[in-house]
Amino acid sequence: MEVVKELEARLAELESELQRARANVDDWTAAASSLARSAAEARASNQGAGKGFMGALLGSKVRKALRAGAAASNAAIAKDVAKKRSDIAEGKASAQAYVKQIQSDIAGVKAEIREAKATGRGAKSAKASASSAVDLLHKLKEAHTLGLLTDEEFEEKRRKIVSEM
Repeated sequence: MEVVKELEARLAELESELQRARANVDDWTAAASSLARSAAEARASNQGAGKGFMGALLGSKVRKALRAGAAASNAAIAKDVAKKRSDIAEGKASAQAYVKQIQSDIAGVKAEIREAKATGRGAKSAKASASSAVDLLHKLKEAHTLGLLTDEEFEEKRRKIVSEM
């Protein structure tokens, strides 16, 4: 049952890739949390502008200028945070889509294993093998386009799939 062994090896690869993809989603979640924390800290540092002993000592015009500077700084922080949140949301959505894709691939490979074991099939047909390889290449290209794979990872995996065709 050479086919079953190949499918089980493919399943192991996919499960490993799924763990990496889930870690990527966790990284995006952590980035969002870190962004919120650092933005809050930056706004908090602006909050005391123009207050306290130094504010009283320097006079109302200086206090007003300090508060205006703090307001401008808070506006810049808000703008920066909005951009970064958008980037993080986009990255996380891509990572989650990749997780779903891998889960779908795993379900397909598991179904193939069950079918191969049930039918006692020893070898895949050439047409089925080529079709699944083409599907894998399309999914690989999509993952690369989404930025989930580096150029080197993409090329390595592409070569492996093509050599197995």
